[in-house]
Amino acid sequence: MLPSTESLPRQIRFEGAHNFRDLGGYPLSCGGSFTSGRVYRSDHLGRLSDTDRQRLAELGIKTVVDLRRASERAEKPDLLRDTGINEVWLPVEAEGADVINIRREVEAGRVDAQAASEFLVQANRLFVTRFSHVYSKFLHLLLQPHSLPLVFHCSAGKDRAGYAAALTLLVAGASKHDVMTDYLATNRCNRDHRRALKAGLPDGEGVEATRIALDVLMQVEERYLAAAFTEIQTRYSDTSDYMSRALDFDVNKQESLKALLTDPSSRKT
Repeated sequence: MLPSTESLPRQIRFEGAHNFRDLGGYPLSCGGSFTSGRVYRSDHLGRLSDTDRQRLAELGIKTVVDLRRASERAEKPDLLRDTGINEVWLPVEAEGADVINIRREVEAGRVDAQAASEFLVQANRLFVTRFSHVYSKFLHLLLQPHSLPLVFHCSAGKDRAGYAAALTLLVAGASKHDVMTDYLATNRCNRDHRRALKAGLPDGEGVEATRIALDVLMQVEERYLAAAFTEIQTRYSDTSDYMSRALDFDVNKQESLKALLTDPSSRKT
């Protein structure tokens, strides 16, 4: 019996990560479901505690994929020492998705809520038009069974990682409704983190507008991911065509990954 999507995605609690969750459980077009415990998404892993690293070991994580820019990695390197986990760096260097630097601009009063929102819309378009080579490498990495279980992340785990999650779920055969459900779940998973960020702003003139802008920046909206989908629809005949032509991920590869990510025990008999 397939799980109810109302309970998905399954967030996993870490002391030093606030948006770590399993992609597993979503129903797929083949009649099965996405295998749990195989692919995870997260915010950055630069604040992990010893307990968190033990949790990664318990999950059996073999690979961490970091989608951040070099400056982000230098500022908050993933704390994976003594874990034996393979680190793969696949930088998506879209400035509009660099929430660390944009957050500083917001907190300084130089970026308002509308500008923050437009940064994220443009970033999602760029994922399709300028960073197809990076997402191609990511999907090809998923095809390697020895790389799994795997967790991929950016800084906040919502934009670059959000698009990677959308591609992964779409290849596996999840509906666009469930893809969007997973995407929007960031707003629930990082709610406490957002509250702490806003509470940490010093009181003063204009602080309420800054808090609103910060909240917008650290959330996702349906229209952000929809901007990427629209870009795909404009340039390609369908999602499969986009994957084949832009990501070098043809139908055979798509079917291979689908088989790898489907829980065979969940198939209808």
